[in-house]
Amino acid sequence: MKKINYMYENFPYLSDLITAIENIGDNYCKWDYKASIQQIERVFAYELYYQLKLISHTSPNYQEINFNGEISKKISAEINTLHTGITIESKYVSPDLVLHKQQIDSSTINQKLIIEIKAGNKSNKQIAKDILKLNYGIETLNFEFGVFISINTRFTTINSKLKKIFINKDRLNQEETSRFSKIIIVNYNNEIIECKSLYEILEID
Repeated sequence: MKKINYMYENFPYLSDLITAIENIGDNYCKWDYKASIQQIERVFAYELYYQLKLISHTSPNYQEINFNGEISKKISAEINTLHTGITIESKYVSPDLVLHKQQIDSSTINQKLIIEIKAGNKSNKQIAKDILKLNYGIETLNFEFGVFISINTRFTTINSKLKKIFINKDRLNQEETSRFSKIIIVNYNNEIIECKSLYEILEID
């Protein structure tokens, strides 16, 4: 299993997230064929939340911050489309998991992780919307990192989709592309974890 890139070792919450994913049993990733994708994602998210809580209860890094699931945050500014051609009409973002101090606190020091989880072979549009929400979380809600977790698909497939989504990456400004180093793509498939930043995947110069 692959650990998070060395450049993030000073940010323990990402390393703990990877450890939590590693601790999830395979039975939480392989379900009956009748289960819906939404059920699959929710079961995985609940178990991930449980594993993260186990870690947080034994670490001093979590004394004033908490993991919460599916908390809605009102969209206070237009979500940057990042030249993808994809727009988000919702008035709220509801990430699968967040690590923060509390709902009303928006200071950078207290907003650690915003996480989206997707199972199976999602469309480019579905993936794009999650990435745009993560970017919004960093740009506007002051989260330090955004994490897109893909389960039960190939990392090469996710990489290919992301490159198609951001085919117009050359039109992005430096501030926009710099945030891509804070969006981490994590793929968990057949008990193998692979991860890279969006910046690395898009091979931005």
